Amino acid sequence: RRWVTSPLRPGQSWGTRLNGVWYKPVDWFILPKGFEGTLVWESPDLAGLTTVNTSREKLNNGGGVLKFSSVPNGFPFFFTDMLHFECSGLPRVGEGSHSNYDMASLWKVLHGHRGAMQTHGTRLQMEDGLWKQEGLRYGDIVFVDIVDTYRNVPSKLLQFYKWWVDNSLLSYRSVGNAAFDLLLKTDDDCYIDVDKVLMKIDQKDLKRRNFWWGNFRQSWAVDRIGKWQELEYASPAYPAFACGSGYVASRDLVQWLASNAEQLKAYQGEDVSMGIWMAAVGPQKYQDAGWLCEKECYQDMLSSPQHSPEELRTLWARKRACGDPCGCPWGHS
Repeated sequence: RRWVTSPLRPGQSWGTRLNGVWYKPVDWFILPKGFEGTLVWESPDLAGLTTVNTSREKLNNGGGVLKFSSVPNGFPFFFTDMLHFECSGLPRVGEGSHSNYDMASLWKVLHGHRGAMQTHGTRLQMEDGLWKQEGLRYGDIVFVDIVDTYRNVPSKLLQFYKWWVDNSLLSYRSVGNAAFDLLLKTDDDCYIDVDKVLMKIDQKDLKRRNFWWGNFRQSWAVDRIGKWQELEYASPAYPAFACGSGYVASRDLVQWLASNAEQLKAYQGEDVSMGIWMAAVGPQKYQDAGWLCEKECYQDMLSSPQHSPEELRTLWARKRACGDPCGCPWGHS
């Protein structure tokens, strides 16, 4: 959070008066490219803010670095005037902030937030019950003791792999609870053509040790800001990592991850964490663009991510109808 102020001290200039408002320079700081925030000015009395009509005021756009637009009515805090801004410029961080002077409105917002949290908690409890019912019925769900948030997904993956080795090894080809040579990892919003995956394993003779099959991102820059912010990994770029829509790892790699689950550090994302962990082992990578990284569709794809349940049903309906999940010649939808 960044406060940008220009305090008035005895003997200092008030600045420049324009249309009833005094303007003074503030300390400079650099915003990251793509940053969005709120520019706020405030006053102890409402009259000091109504001297400027922001919907009509034309502001210098800074030569294209900043774009200004008015915030729509309905913001719950009063005695502030705001402009939304976006930055298309340079690489450092900054934020805006605001103060509230209407405690009644603030209390109303906080009270509504508390009710929303209670509703959300009730829904989560109901979902937990449904998950447990399905797990008991089909035996195809593993529950691990992790709070299910995005930042915890790497730890959840490690705990899942650890589940395989919690019991004694049943045989050379078995790790704990299931026998396998290769393990396919995917997400629940992904289309996976399992038949194509199995056919390729046979055709390319992919049952190997120390083997990782996926679509690998190379020299991916580490984000220091934003949603994918990573402050724990010091290098400027990540090691090669497979897109999370689907990849296949050999049994010995899964066993290594499971055996070291308590020591391996979880980073900001599951995919990049897997790449960092695998860099210590140096597996044989098999690059295959059939594991799509983005929401696209090709007839020969192995996977495609970020689909809604309805979109997944449509892809499979097309696949069954004509063998092409992307569409049939006669327009099957």
